[in-house]
Amino acid sequence: MSGVHRNLIVAVLSAALACGLALISGLILLGLEPDQDGGRWLALAIVASLGAAVFLLWYVFDRIGMHFRNLERLHGAVVVLGGLDAMADLPGEVARDEPELGRIADAILVLSRRRAGEHLYSSRRMEGVLAARGEAIVVMTEQGQVSLVNHAAMDLLGSERVRVGTSVFAALERNSVLQALALAHREGRPVEVTLLSVDGEELGAQVSGLGPGEGGVLFFAAATGAFKAVVEHDLSLHDRPPAVAAADRDTPLAELPALVLDCETTGLDVQRERIVSLGAVRLHGGRIYPGVSFDRLINPGVPIPALSRSIHGISDDMVREAPDFPTVFAELAPLLAGCVVIGHNIAFDLAMLKREFELAGLRWEEPLFLDSLLLASGLDPKSKELGLETLAAVFGVDVHGRHTALGDSLVTAEIYRRMLPRLADLGIRTLGDAISFSGKATHLIAKQDASGW
Repeated sequence: MSGVHRNLIVAVLSAALACGLALISGLILLGLEPDQDGGRWLALAIVASLGAAVFLLWYVFDRIGMHFRNLERLHGAVVVLGGLDAMADLPGEVARDEPELGRIADAILVLSRRRAGEHLYSSRRMEGVLAARGEAIVVMTEQGQVSLVNHAAMDLLGSERVRVGTSVFAALERNSVLQALALAHREGRPVEVTLLSVDGEELGAQVSGLGPGEGGVLFFAAATGAFKAVVEHDLSLHDRPPAVAAADRDTPLAELPALVLDCETTGLDVQRERIVSLGAVRLHGGRIYPGVSFDRLINPGVPIPALSRSIHGISDDMVREAPDFPTVFAELAPLLAGCVVIGHNIAFDLAMLKREFELAGLRWEEPLFLDSLLLASGLDPKSKELGLETLAAVFGVDVHGRHTALGDSLVTAEIYRRMLPRLADLGIRTLGDAISFSGKATHLIAKQDASGW
């Protein structure tokens, strides 16, 4: 017990004694002498004193607990801010409960937003330069993902077809684009070509390569519609993770090759349900590679119940022409090779994968994995709310695409990434450390085991 706590207890007991003495004095002033019914009044005074002591002790220690919880949350947010380029939210209730901590939080938030604002200003300056050009511009990765598009291109090719993260092949015929890009790479300079839209329209374009494996830039002179200075972009879609070296328990978390995975299913009973969608995104250490992602529908071979359909939005019609599980997993396997699997309540997803393997007559080998739910419980063992949306709010993660396999994978990846600085602050630096740390959430593990996961 610290000296501060001892002093507080002495102060509380002294206050309780003072309450008891004040009660006795008040009775005397009312003309009720203690010796008239000494036992009763003495008992009453003792009970009142003890009641006051219990109440004051509860109040003081509740305030102490709240103060240290606020300090811990503030410390965690600062650690996250220090370990990331992105801005993380700070605990807002600190400012309401404790003005002195609130002032500290506000000062830190100002610095964080200033850093984010500097990055945003640089980004908007680039957008302004690109938006000033009149032609339609599309930047694509080698796999065809749109990483940058301006308003003129959305107007020309269709805003529902060319948005950041979509495939350019939803708007342009695949072979004409790939042949033009290959020519630009061979020539080492921009080339004038004719591209075909998926509707069969010929479009004059200039195509430039960004380098081997980096994709290219498409310029269209035939932009239509009113000019708007709008540019959408996420050039990180061009980034690729390092080559995978199979992870083991000694692998540092800062260098961990991981695949963040989620599946949508026909229900929650792992003994009889089926997978209808698989989503995943690659992560290396604390860096997410959204350009290396996976999003596939699966024909489960059984009807999708209405309740499940209301959650993930996947209907029988949507999966009617989709491939079966073995076909889809064969596409996912190269991304998974050598990686640790990460997910929120990942025990459920792994149990579903195991069931699908058994139904397909395939040999199942459970991969190394980390559960963001168990890690979050270790970081905040007193928290009873550890759902994905709650953790997203705690770690300042924008929630988008929830209840889709890829959407949940991306949110989980960002939450896990923001956990890493706090884990490192606790000395948890390797995969083995993280697995051991996760094992402390015994109550959650017991629930998972009881569910057959």
